[in-house]
Amino acid sequence: MEHRMSDDELRRAIRVLRERADSARSEGRDADADGIEETIRKYQEEMAQRL
Repeated sequence: MEHRMSDDELRRAIRVLRERADSARSEGRDADADGIEETIRKYQEEMAQRL
């Protein structure tokens, strides 16, 4: 059975991932940052569907 994140878990994940993407970008790891930002977009889309 697949775990579905709660709204709070999604918000927290987005916040943490945004910090990690910013850190990766500042360290010159653009490919890593791009991958993290793609995950953020997916989580944001999931949040939008729940509204």
